[in-house]
Amino acid sequence: MILRDTFPLRRIWPKTYKRLLVLLAFDCAVAALYTFFDWHWLSIEALPLAQLGSALTIFLAFRANAAYGRWWEARQLWGSLVNTSRAIARQALTALDVDPADPDQVTLRDDIVVHQVAFVHALRCHLRKQNPFPELAGLLGAERADALRVYANIPNALTLRLGQQLQQARALGMLDSLRWSSLDANLTTLANIQGACERIKNTPLPRQFSSLPRTLVNLYCWLVPLGLIAGMGLAMPIASVLISFTLIAIDSASSAIEDPFENTVHDTPMTALSRGIELTLREMLGQRVPLREVRAIDGFIY
Repeated sequence: MILRDTFPLRRIWPKTYKRLLVLLAFDCAVAALYTFFDWHWLSIEALPLAQLGSALTIFLAFRANAAYGRWWEARQLWGSLVNTSRAIARQALTALDVDPADPDQVTLRDDIVVHQVAFVHALRCHLRKQNPFPELAGLLGAERADALRVYANIPNALTLRLGQQLQQARALGMLDSLRWSSLDANLTTLANIQGACERIKNTPLPRQFSSLPRTLVNLYCWLVPLGLIAGMGLAMPIASVLISFTLIAIDSASSAIEDPFENTVHDTPMTALSRGIELTLREMLGQRVPLREVRAIDGFIY
């Protein structure tokens, strides 16, 4: 996620320069042929550039709004995950009737919190299609982490474990039905958050909203020099490239944020959020571990 107030153009340039250089070459060719070789037939003064540009801008704005909606929903879901994780940890540490002299009960209570941390890291890796087991082995131990390898959906397996741990606590008399119901409702919230994230991940923006705007932008950029050459002459390439850059940049910006779980600088900062959740929950357990929050690098945080 971008934290700085301004967005550096060098971040846009790699995705736009090839198209802009081709368009610049075409613009210069049109200007030279029109001015020095009297190819006046290249000019299409009647071309309604203003009307076409307005219609295209509305289309691009609609696509940008749809892409931003996906990005913002992803951020809201992870904000809800932060709150739900804290609530589960608080309830586990305060609502369970734990006998301090019984190490099994203390371990079970703490395990619920640790498994919540594991769920958060597993969900991050699941959405980014990364290997979660190095993180899980450090949290759960190698044996319990390896037992999860039989599952295709690791976060879902961890919510199942959390439910089983709550059922075990209830069987031991650590939870009554009312408090068990409250904790189980939070597990359902976790499942809903995961399902919503998977929906965003697995359902791309309809291709007509991606391919059609790009095609129309390219077509418009090729037509711009033909509509401007008669009035601007050799200065036309400058104006044409500026117009083209504006439209291509809007198209690229929309494309960058439409998939918010791809581990780029534009995406939901799941690494920072999951690390923050782990730090908070470990503090609630009274653990002091050498973990640091993920800090922004050059104005970007992952």
